[in-house]
Amino acid sequence: MVSHSIPMGYESLKSVLLHTDPNLRFKLSQRIPKIRLTEKAVPLRIESLSLNGFESVINSQTYRLGVYRHYHTEDIPMSIKRENNEGGSRVDLDQYGFMIPIPFNPILTGDILFHTKITIDLQRDREGREQHYQNSVRRYEAALAKINELEREGKTIEEFLAGPMTDEDQRIRDVVKLGTEQTQMWIDEFRSGLLSLHYRRHRIAPPFTCFLQLTIIQGDVKKIQRYEYNHKIYEATKKLNEILFANRPVIIVNQFQSATAYVLRIPIGLKISANSVYGYNNQIVPFSSILDSSRTLRRLDIHFVEDDFLNFQHSLVKSAEKVSICTFKAKINMLARSLRTLENQQVEITVDRMGNPTAIDYFRLMHG
Repeated sequence: MVSHSIPMGYESLKSVLLHTDPNLRFKLSQRIPKIRLTEKAVPLRIESLSLNGFESVINSQTYRLGVYRHYHTEDIPMSIKRENNEGGSRVDLDQYGFMIPIPFNPILTGDILFHTKITIDLQRDREGREQHYQNSVRRYEAALAKINELEREGKTIEEFLAGPMTDEDQRIRDVVKLGTEQTQMWIDEFRSGLLSLHYRRHRIAPPFTCFLQLTIIQGDVKKIQRYEYNHKIYEATKKLNEILFANRPVIIVNQFQSATAYVLRIPIGLKISANSVYGYNNQIVPFSSILDSSRTLRRLDIHFVEDDFLNFQHSLVKSAEKVSICTFKAKINMLARSLRTLENQQVEITVDRMGNPTAIDYFRLMHG
């Protein structure tokens, strides 16, 4: 008996795609070119979406970009091994392995910029980092020597922290807390930074080759793809988000957030209809450019950590059914001044208890 498959009709395909997990939709679209236009035309529904500086997290699946350093020898610094295992460097590297500060990357059309006041002198940044690396190596090596001394004497780190201390002990106590493995890892990290500066200063080719790596993570499963490093991370992030989100109708999202502090690399024309939004206080107003203004937010969560006032009169804030604000003790006075313009009926404020907020702190917030 011969069976014949019946091609799925256009309307049936749209209905199936509408109720298909977004990550599966992306995979199907890449593997079946004939459905790409239809897949793009059907509204994308996402439970949780987090767009960050180097990764996009869609529901429970993460798409992470990084620079992987493939060493030509077996002598690989512990910190680089750890970094490679986590997907590679989160910032671009120059030909000597020296980190390129994110603010030096250009802003592309469609990007959302959160910080406009960052100015870095590249030469001073290098000199400052070199001094930092040198000082840190000395401090962490002193801490490692103290840990080894404690082991020889049969003493624990807890006993050291509880006992009387010299000025030198006070200087290294926070590092000693880390223990042997973490302290050694940081020593490797700082030495690696010094080596990159050494390679640059003397025009020496480093003992590794850089690759651009895409890591797709779903639970405990990782899929890794590596490419020649001929595009920067910010360019690859832009391209990845264009593949996922460009040329679509409004994307329907239940929970939307971004953990990036500087710039969001997104396609031109991206629009999101969200039920709830989470972001830092300097992100909220820029978010409004990609959020569907016809949709009222059920909840707006604001992490008040930046030294910026938040315009509570902005339509995105005013229209939210509930505003939840979390801050630190050091930011209470600034938040209190911003609260004077808050008109929302449902407001929730929490203060990080690690700062030991007092009754006076809470009074300031209530008075504000």
